[in-house]
Amino acid sequence: MSTVATTSRTTRHLLSGGLVAPLFVLVMLVDGIVQPGYRSLHHYGSELSLGRFGWIQIANFLITGLALCAFAVGLRGAIPSGPGSRSAPVLAGICGVGLLVAGIFSTDPTPGYPVGGIVPEHPTLHGQIHGYAPMAVFLSLAALIFVMARRFAKDPALRVWMWCSIAAGILVPATFIASAALYDFATQTGHYHGLFQRISLAIGFGWLGALALHLRGERPLRG
Repeated sequence: MSTVATTSRTTRHLLSGGLVAPLFVLVMLVDGIVQPGYRSLHHYGSELSLGRFGWIQIANFLITGLALCAFAVGLRGAIPSGPGSRSAPVLAGICGVGLLVAGIFSTDPTPGYPVGGIVPEHPTLHGQIHGYAPMAVFLSLAALIFVMARRFAKDPALRVWMWCSIAAGILVPATFIASAALYDFATQTGHYHGLFQRISLAIGFGWLGALALHLRGERPLRG
């Protein structure tokens, strides 16, 4: 194992990108409350990209995506060796790129939202591209959590982090799967899929924010 005594100022600034992740969820929650006709429990967050104020969620995707790409670079500097030193930054980067793709390629309108929106007879190309983005985000995030759990396991002082990461690593994909199961992709309708998506994001992005705070400390994670 190797220990890095301090984290450079540049690395700490880059790691701060992870602190934006929990704000992504907060913005989505507030935006969902104020948008006319939008029901947070029964709509996916992506649907906030539609309508008059869709630019708010689009900006949310893009800003958070860029922040997580910066976090990925900082992660490489914070854990230069040991378990996950190569895979963790790549997985964090995939998560960030997935959010960027979701922001660049907006989803298609769905029945009932936005109000007055025209649902295409067949999914558009940008809608199809957007549809793959959440899968990339959630899968890379879950993998990142487990990779870091393995790294935490190497240090007895970080066993709490290990167990919390294992729990988060299980809950993130479990709630994501529940969200998908509650949605009928044929009719583009469902119930409570929005709730489970938000639970999954809150757990995963909350973990990311906590990890960023941990790694920004004067005594970074040992590997």
